[in-house]
Amino acid sequence: MFITEISKKLKITARAIRHYEEIGIISSKRLNNNYRYFDDDNLDKLKFLVRARKLGFSLEECKELIKLFQNDKRKSETVRNIAKGKLETINKQINELNDLKKSLEWLIKKCPGNNKPNCPIIDELAK
Repeated sequence: MFITEISKKLKITARAIRHYEEIGIISSKRLNNNYRYFDDDNLDKLKFLVRARKLGFSLEECKELIKLFQNDKRKSETVRNIAKGKLETINKQINELNDLKKSLEWLIKKCPGNNKPNCPIIDELAK
């Protein structure tokens, strides 16, 4: 498949596909007209990558997962540990976001939101 076809099919930009090629996740063959051509194996890797990215995995984690995807002798324990690590990271981020939410809610409650210049939000940010 050509890069434009893959881009449309997977709903990712051609630029992203080129980036994935530059960092070695996928590879293409160059045709006589210098167009990139990606085989089914690379299409499968890209599908895998898109799904993994939607689950929050970083590109480095995706590289590791793709290696495991291609390794018939992989241990599911290894994959599970990577997923557990990602879940721990996501839970930490959720907790941090909840703390931010509470702080903003508190500041919004303190701010009268009137025509006067006094603003507890500005005061807090200026500390």
